[in-house]
Amino acid sequence: MRESYCIICGEEREGVEVKEDRVLSALRWFNRTILRIPPRNNSIVVCKSCYPTYKKQRKKYLGRQRTYLVLGFLFVLFGAIIAKTVVSIVVGLGLMVFLYLLSLLSYTPELKDISPKPAKGLSNPPPALKRRRKAK
Repeated sequence: MRESYCIICGEEREGVEVKEDRVLSALRWFNRTILRIPPRNNSIVVCKSCYPTYKKQRKKYLGRQRTYLVLGFLFVLFGAIIAKTVVSIVVGLGLMVFLYLLSLLSYTPELKDISPKPAKGLSNPPPALKRRRKAK
């Protein structure tokens, strides 16, 4: 059985699994190929006791990411308006990428969706359709 570790407290616990996304895939690739660390096949989770802390950290990360991307976009926009050269646009894009990478310092991954989704065509009709059926 795979061991599961909480991403917040680091303890071996059961909890809601973390979604495998591009950032986690890139980190695992870096560890495997560049640092030559063998994969451990662990599952990353958020335990029940750490969930409130996780929600705060995730909200903070998303806010920072939006802020840094808006600042980067403004750098590109002002560079294009003021200097009107390709170099200023490239420098603005470089700053935008740098600011995005700064937001990854506080990276908190998303959780997997734990609610079961009904199969297509088998779900309940919307309330408006239910009312029409009852009216007939």
